[in-house]
Amino acid sequence: MSTLSDKELAEIRDHFDFFDADGDGYLDLKEFRRLFRMLAPDASPGTARRGFALIDEDGSGKIDFDEFAQWWAMNWTVF
Repeated sequence: MSTLSDKELAEIRDHFDFFDADGDGYLDLKEFRRLFRMLAPDASPGTARRGFALIDEDGSGKIDFDEFAQWWAMNWTVF
């Protein structure tokens, strides 16, 4: 993530904060599904769950900003 500029990180933070509906600093599966439906409206719920599990690298059941930023910066290519 160090290759991202401050401007890019700020833009990613804006996206993250938009989808972090409860403002707890994490995306849970429900919040991620909302994001995923916007990015891939024809994708199955199973695809969203698998994507969530891939992004949640530490297995915490939540996506933190660093995990999100790494994924977002890769242009969502993990699916």
